[in-house]
Amino acid sequence: MLTIKQERFVLEYMKDGNASRAYREAYDSENMKPETINRKAKELTDHPKISAKIAEFRQMNIEQTIISIEKRKE
Repeated sequence: MLTIKQERFVLEYMKDGNASRAYREAYDSENMKPETINRKAKELTDHPKISAKIAEFRQMNIEQTIISIEKRKE
């Protein structure tokens, strides 16, 4: 189970694939150096539970895209 901040990170990350931006949106990073934000964001994307959730969302997006394409063919 992910924390609320981890969930928000995943949702923000799914918008554009920018982990640093997602970290800034999900966590208090106002006084952090960009290098620290980048490192923390990378740590989150490497976290097993977070990477699994990202993969789950990506799979759902792929399936929805396939369904949309098939409906257009009809």
